[in-house]
Amino acid sequence: MPHVTPLLADDPTRVGQYRLTGRIAGTHAGSPAYPGSGPEGIARMPADGPVYLGHSPDGGEVAVRLVEVVSIGEGAERDRFAAEAKAARRVAPFCAAQILGAGFENGYAFLVSEYVAGPSLEEFVAEKGPWEDRDLLALAIGTATGLAAIHQAGLVHGDFGPEHVVLGEEGPRVVGFGITPPYGIATPAADLRAWVHTVLYAAAGGTADPEDPEDLALLPEPLRTLAVRCMSTDHLGDQPSARSVVLTLLGDDHPPAGVLGEGSRQAARVSVRRRARPRDPDITPARKRRAAAAWWVAGVAVCLAAIVAVILFVQSQDSRSPSAAKPPASDGPAAASSGPSPSAPLPTPAVRVPAALAGTWSGQVSQTNPTDVFQAQVYLAPGAKPGTVHYSGASFSCAGNLVPVSDSAGNLKLDQAIVQGPCAAGVVTVSRGPGNTLQFSFKGKQGPMATGTLDKS
Repeated sequence: MPHVTPLLADDPTRVGQYRLTGRIAGTHAGSPAYPGSGPEGIARMPADGPVYLGHSPDGGEVAVRLVEVVSIGEGAERDRFAAEAKAARRVAPFCAAQILGAGFENGYAFLVSEYVAGPSLEEFVAEKGPWEDRDLLALAIGTATGLAAIHQAGLVHGDFGPEHVVLGEEGPRVVGFGITPPYGIATPAADLRAWVHTVLYAAAGGTADPEDPEDLALLPEPLRTLAVRCMSTDHLGDQPSARSVVLTLLGDDHPPAGVLGEGSRQAARVSVRRRARPRDPDITPARKRRAAAAWWVAGVAVCLAAIVAVILFVQSQDSRSPSAAKPPASDGPAAASSGPSPSAPLPTPAVRVPAALAGTWSGQVSQTNPTDVFQAQVYLAPGAKPGTVHYSGASFSCAGNLVPVSDSAGNLKLDQAIVQGPCAAGVVTVSRGPGNTLQFSFKGKQGPMATGTLDKS
């Protein structure tokens, strides 16, 4: 697991709303980038900037990185940092650690991200040796899915490598990604070249050269062909995107759970249980590795049993369950607008729904704790009227009412009261997105969180 050491005498004990309890050794929180005037158009938080283990008011663990404000500059650069940090929160929680917030305090800027407990890929390979077969494929799918989620939000990682892959309980997670759109040499294509190096690092049990045919042969197909395409500079337009890499590895152009959702499910097959016997110290270079005995995939049966247990839990969860789920089938917007109604009349909302947000919206959303993918259908009545929400999953459906409670800076918050099905109560926040879209987020009273982009029906 990431090493956490006690705070130093001059370390802060609180940043913003987060209580700090220790220092996280290494760079698991990454070195987030933001636009600036430095080389290649990128300014970065110092590589040795402190990263702290923090705790949110609800007790959740987070990673908090500090950087002196002087490193960012003033005026427009500070505003850009804050804006890009906010944009980074749109990264879907599929194999990528979420950015939770950012701000400025006491001469420092800070970035808060999800804390993922577990060894880094670099640490795991150093102790356990090379990856093979299904574990290697699941690792490749998971890391490519994490990059696809980052790229889908219009961002790049900018510093991807084995040290920025944490093997958590739900599979590999990409951490430490930038909070900036592509600039200079930091591009999606550069991320994918780094992805090739990372996957080959795992396959070789150490550093290997993707330009060396002997090292490249460590990768099975279709990984090997994808690696060649990602590394190619002859025809830049032919380089695959992270999303297309995931689709190729899944072998399905239309996965039922969506590209990122299915990639996340496949990645969860990775077992991070440590073998009782440490790695053979002679298994370091790729060529020596071939002469060594291949290590067997440990814990596959345990992982499969755990996956089945999770599925059964989701299907049988009660009203405290965090799952929301995708909306039940309907004959169109009328079904959403009719919605369920509780036995007692709903209170008249004190807040009006803006005309720009009124209507029926639907689309795929993603959830954490536990990870899930589903559809949401929201009907917002114009004016001071309650709306409705529908969710449904593979084995359940829910419906509820939405009562507007506040409208601040274009963010409309609504209390969600479930009247049918096993979903959780909580708060829905919506805002107008680009084009004819609606940005949707949900935070349950019991802990679940879900985000997504909905289209107007």
